[in-house]
Amino acid sequence: MDIDTRQLTQAGLIGYLALVVAAFATGNPTLRLAADAAFGLTAVLLGVVTLRIPVDSQLKYVAGGGFLLAGVSQFAELATGVQSVGLASTLFLLAGLLGYLALRRETDAMPF
Repeated sequence: MDIDTRQLTQAGLIGYLALVVAAFATGNPTLRLAADAAFGLTAVLLGVVTLRIPVDSQLKYVAGGGFLLAGVSQFAELATGVQSVGLASTLFLLAGLLGYLALRRETDAMPF
């Protein structure tokens, strides 16, 4: 059975958003922790999917690496509780998003 990482990533994004809404609506700290973990997993999936785009561009590595580092940083923040690691996760996510948008503009590649 071959796992479609694109569909898995889309499902991860939907699940993450649902957890964020539920955590915000209820104020439940367990749901917030689950949302943070879902963010890390989804960011890693976004990185994997982006790195699998069949184009030869350094932007692919900027975007994919940014997403991967955002996910890893998120898990590091969850493990350590250090707020600066959470800020790094946000900055890596921003780099991934900007790299992805530039890649789409350059190549019309749409992995998700």
